[in-house]
Amino acid sequence: MIISLVNQKGGVGKTTIAVNLASCLSERGFRTLLVDADPQGSVLQWQSISQDQRFAVTHRPSAALLADKKAMGRGHDHVIIDAPPAIGEITRAVIALSDLAIVPIGPSPLDIWSSKETVALFAEAKKRHRQLKTKLLICRKIVGTRIGREAREALETYGVELFESEISQRIAFVEAMISGRSVLDHAPHSEAAAEIRQLCEEIITDRR
Repeated sequence: MIISLVNQKGGVGKTTIAVNLASCLSERGFRTLLVDADPQGSVLQWQSISQDQRFAVTHRPSAALLADKKAMGRGHDHVIIDAPPAIGEITRAVIALSDLAIVPIGPSPLDIWSSKETVALFAEAKKRHRQLKTKLLICRKIVGTRIGREAREALETYGVELFESEISQRIAFVEAMISGRSVLDHAPHSEAAAEIRQLCEEIITDRR
């Protein structure tokens, strides 16, 4: 399965989720490839200090390098693609490849409003790619706040399925990325690790 993390807005946690989801799928025994499609190479920067050899990482920052779906998936059970924070030809190529597109959205009104264009892009893409599944993911949620609870209600008006799982704003995610590790390795018994494992389980269960 090819899973992409897509949102035109930067700073919503795409790279953090991509790295940790790849780690979690690998932990469960799946052969996993993490594709950095962002010209800025955020995943590559993480990989440069990482000792994690459980999954492969490749940089494909152009539509041309993303053109061959069969070649990309060969030898892997799952491919995770971290798309750039923009709606352009690279992002459109990523969407065209995807079986599941995850749209991480922060809980603030600004994050929710700015995601409308991304959601509209998927509605357009599904006309040509009917098997594409899109799901919204609440991330960077501040635990215990009203704005976190209200985000789900606001996003339900988009008419796009939401993950039950939510990814909170936790220091363990930051510490793990800085150390070149996944949160599953850095803090395996943390709430952050539990949230990633719950998201991973929801994705796998949903595709059975």
